[in-house]
Amino acid sequence: MLHVILLECAIELVPRELTSLKEIQAHARRRRKKPGQLMLDQTHHGRAMIRLDGKEKRGRPDITFLSLLSILETPLCKAGLLTVHLHLVDGRVIEISPDVRLPRNYDRFVGLFEQLLMNGRIPPEGEPLARMIDTSLPDLISNLAAGSGESLLLLAIENGTKTSAKSLRSILPQDSTMPVILGVGAFPHGDMSNSVKELFSTHLKLDKEVMMAWHVCAEVLWTYSSRVGVTGRL
Repeated sequence: MLHVILLECAIELVPRELTSLKEIQAHARRRRKKPGQLMLDQTHHGRAMIRLDGKEKRGRPDITFLSLLSILETPLCKAGLLTVHLHLVDGRVIEISPDVRLPRNYDRFVGLFEQLLMNGRIPPEGEPLARMIDTSLPDLISNLAAGSGESLLLLAIENGTKTSAKSLRSILPQDSTMPVILGVGAFPHGDMSNSVKELFSTHLKLDKEVMMAWHVCAEVLWTYSSRVGVTGRL
C-alpha cells in the first residue's frame, strides 16, 4: 500500500490580520463571501501577503490541486492500494477519500476546499469525500505504518540522496502489503520544517533539477504501480 502525504500544504483561509485590507475586501465582494471565508491565494492576494510571516511558503493552493489531480483516479487508486492525506502548515491533517472525483476546474476546487476549511468536511452530510481528522502528523505516520513488520518512509526533498529511476524502482517493494509512506512538500518556496524531515528515514532527490510536487507524485505512483504489478501488465 502506498500512502501519500502532501506536506505543509500552502492552503489556508485568509488570516485575520489581512481581512480588513481593501484588496481582500474587494475580492470578497466579487466572490460574494466574507474575507475570512476566502482561500489565501498569491494570485489575488500577493501584495497583501507581504505582511505575513513565512509568506514564501503560503498562498499556493494550486500546488495541492495539481498534485491531487496526478494522484487520484490512477490505476493504483482504483485498485485500492493508495491513501492520500494533506498536512497543513498549521499542523492539521485532512483525509482524502480515494473515491473523491476532484473538480478539473481550479476555481471549483478552491470553492470546495474553502468549505472544507470552514466546516471540517465535505460534503456537510453523508459519507465524507474529504475531512479534517483529529491527529498529528507523527501519529498519522505511525498509524499508517502499523500492522506490518516493516515499512518504508520516503521523503522527496531537494537535498536528499540522488536517486535514479532505476534506483527508485529497486527501493520500492514488490509486496503491496508493506506500507510505503511518501512525503512530498506542497509549498512553493522555503525549506521544510526539521520536525517534519525527521519523521522520514529515507530522503530522496529524483532529479538534478527541482521537481514540482505533482511531478514527484506522478513519478513515484507509476513506478510503485509497476513494481507491485498494477500497471505494465498488457
